[in-house]
Amino acid sequence: MFRKTILSAVLAATLVSGCSTLTNEQAGTLNRDAEITRIVSEIDEVGYKQVQVSPGLDEFLNSLSSYVEQQRNVAEDYRIIATEHGEVATFLAANSGKTDEELRVLAHKFDQGAKNDSEKFASKLAAYTKASDSISEENAKLTSALTEQGIKLGVYLTQYGTEIAQLLAINSLKGLFSDDKDDGVLDPAEAVLRAKKQIGLLDEINALIAADQGVAESLTKLQKNLDARS
Repeated sequence: MFRKTILSAVLAATLVSGCSTLTNEQAGTLNRDAEITRIVSEIDEVGYKQVQVSPGLDEFLNSLSSYVEQQRNVAEDYRIIATEHGEVATFLAANSGKTDEELRVLAHKFDQGAKNDSEKFASKLAAYTKASDSISEENAKLTSALTEQGIKLGVYLTQYGTEIAQLLAINSLKGLFSDDKDDGVLDPAEAVLRAKKQIGLLDEINALIAADQGVAESLTKLQKNLDARS
């Protein structure tokens, strides 16, 4: 089933992978739990096991797979935090892209229903930020890694472009590999397509977490400025 999984995931895709971005509206309306569940499920389907395909190519493939496994776990941790701090996570998601002044007004409105300091947004945000510090750090590392891995992927997409085109053409005409050829062994072209799908999923994790972290950082800075004035 491994070959089938890889090819079905990429048959309709272009060969150049770009970084995923979320519009403010998309970031605000996404169901975090459902999205993370989907991404993690796709990561598990595509896989991240170490492989031996071709000297030189293996180093890139296995380094990328290590990132994928790590970020799969980060995504799971993020889902837990978003669930435990649901009020803050919902606020961050709904208000992605707002200006500092708009965020200040919204946070003030949030506090109007608070019965004590622990129920105020600043306290809830501090708890969320503390819980998600490691997530933010790992996601920052991923942002840098994606650039490097994406450049390497571009080189291999070019290097194996002919084989990849042939692979996609054959399977678009004849369907996916039959069971008798389903030996679970990847050739270089299949391995590069697997890497492309992996990077695409890493982009999605990165964009999802970064959208929330950006709003959290803005609110934290805003709160510090307000505290300094008082």
